[in-house]
Amino acid sequence: MADSQPSLGTVFRAVGRVCYTDALTLAWSSALCIIGSVPLVTTGASVLALTEMWLTVIDTETDGRTLTERRRLKLFIETWQANIRSGIPYGTVLVVVLGGSYTYLVLSSISGSGLYLVWTLLSLYLVVIVIGWEFRAASIRMRSPDSDRPGFREAMERGAYSLIERPGYTVLQFVGFGGVLLLASLFPPAFVALGPGVIAVSESVGFEELFGNGAERIRAAYAR
Repeated sequence: MADSQPSLGTVFRAVGRVCYTDALTLAWSSALCIIGSVPLVTTGASVLALTEMWLTVIDTETDGRTLTERRRLKLFIETWQANIRSGIPYGTVLVVVLGGSYTYLVLSSISGSGLYLVWTLLSLYLVVIVIGWEFRAASIRMRSPDSDRPGFREAMERGAYSLIERPGYTVLQFVGFGGVLLLASLFPPAFVALGPGVIAVSESVGFEELFGNGAERIRAAYAR
């Protein structure tokens, strides 16, 4: 699909099919990602583990096989443990950006300054961009062979190039991620059960549509 225009409708249907079919996995993986991020320093490991698990789940299902919930859980935990050190840069960047956004929000509430409000809105946009960027970098890292996985800097650079390569799709994807993140403020329990998982699934399916065998293949596999 890299040489043709991506089909947003196909991506949307494939993501919906995956999330519906694997709703149980979606719920516990989202919650586990958040729990695994509580120490903050392990936030990156949680992102990498969530990405690796969903890549494996979707690839396996597309090949006509299915991983049991127990094997999926084991894969998440093992990947999380194996990437605690590698995930530190991912977590650090994300925590700094989230912390900055929260700081501006507090200052805006206390001072009532329009300037702080503007900076708060800009920082929220930055949060969405960084989350989308890091999930793309995580996807690139976890798709690479174990013996040749890129470090944080290389993965982020390659992620940036891939996002810029299809700017229209990237903007729409980030808008979707922003909508998912709204759950965190409007209905936190829904975000815990859906947020991280939906973002990971969307990135995995979207990457296949952009640079792999296409999202239609995933949709068709899950429709069987």
